[in-house]
Amino acid sequence: MRILLAQNMFHLPTHGGANKSNRILMEQLAARGHECHVVAPMSGALRQTSLDRHLSYLEGLGAAIRSVSAESVTYEHEGVVAHAVVSPSRLAREVGAVAAALDPSWTLVPSDDPGMIMLGAASRATPGRVVYLAHTLQQLPFGPGAFYPSAAGTRLVKAAAGVVAVSRAARDHLREWGPIESELIYPQVYGDPVTVTVTVTVTGPGPGSGSGSGSGDEGAVTMVNPCAYKGLPIFLALADARPDTSFLAVPTWGATGADLDALHSRPNIRLVEPADDIGVILAMTKVLVMPSLWDETFGYTAVEAMLRGIPVLASDVGGLSEAKLGVPYLLPVRPITEYEAGAHARPVPVVPEQDARPWAEALDRLLSDPGHRRELGRLSREAATSFVASLDEGALERYLGELTPAPATPAADRPRARALTPERRAALAARLAVHAAPPPPGTVPDQGDHSS
Repeated sequence: MRILLAQNMFHLPTHGGANKSNRILMEQLAARGHECHVVAPMSGALRQTSLDRHLSYLEGLGAAIRSVSAESVTYEHEGVVAHAVVSPSRLAREVGAVAAALDPSWTLVPSDDPGMIMLGAASRATPGRVVYLAHTLQQLPFGPGAFYPSAAGTRLVKAAAGVVAVSRAARDHLREWGPIESELIYPQVYGDPVTVTVTVTVTGPGPGSGSGSGSGDEGAVTMVNPCAYKGLPIFLALADARPDTSFLAVPTWGATGADLDALHSRPNIRLVEPADDIGVILAMTKVLVMPSLWDETFGYTAVEAMLRGIPVLASDVGGLSEAKLGVPYLLPVRPITEYEAGAHARPVPVVPEQDARPWAEALDRLLSDPGHRRELGRLSREAATSFVASLDEGALERYLGELTPAPATPAADRPRARALTPERRAALAARLAVHAAPPPPGTVPDQGDHSS
């Protein structure tokens, strides 16, 4: 098969759960002999540094640069050819050009796509051969928490040949609010669970510890992507309540300037740059906290930590409860239900006042009782290892191989988001470029992020 991924988020570096899983899915398909191409925006690093530095970053990953122009960079990495577009306003045009040259069997379009720019372009370029990947629930064009609700966008999703949900939470959301039926496929983004467990056990702080730092006295209480969406107020309250405990913050796409200021103001919180390998962060982690306040689609980072025997405190919302795999602790939060218009990529959440006491009590028990922490680490590792072992890397390949193209809709009848002018579409594309952008210079370096 010839497969095109048309996504409105970066291909490299992988800055979140959606683009990390998309990158790995495409690499797995390429390894199985399929011709795979990606059209995506250029990394946010280009806006803050130089094209030469970004090319050096790609080459450092082992990518082969095929071509460089003022408009795009084409490179190959792990068997996948990526067409990285410098100007977000040119994304739709690049999808059309690559699709015309490739004639893809299928075009995959993730839901993280404000204005349905990529979905619209893919539907025009490869009518009847679009497969929609439901990742971030708030980026779907329907549902109570939709950032950009759109009847026309909903019709575009329904016109797709197939829809893939990456979690039960996503599948149920699609069914309830679409209503749209989907194929549940958990991406295998974790590698070999046996290798992860063995590596961590060997390199851990002591015999039989079973985690990088999580079961010893060293290591920090870590939060990835500390921001309002992800429950930053609870993380700050925990740091304030335990001034003698080391906390680690890994700012990624969601952290605002105000968030970074709040983190810097706590002397017991250390900010570190993201890393393409989540293991680098988890090796410094004793307990991972995920106090998210919005409907999570899943929680790849929770499983990554649990594979390494690191206890995870997670909020009982959306797919996070699914990602915890039945292991304590799922803790209460007051979820975000309202958003205000923002000046940048995403609406600004109206964050309800949070009660951090259940979180503080759970953290105190884990930190004060090493035996309990080790037992929870063991349960976490066993549950995560079993879950990952049950995943099928060939599931998406098999699904696409058995899928039938949808009847091509005449152009005149094809759903269109008519209210969006070309200027508005370009503005939305530019906004999404901020979605995965790293924190401002002078805080943490600009290469890398993690799924969460």
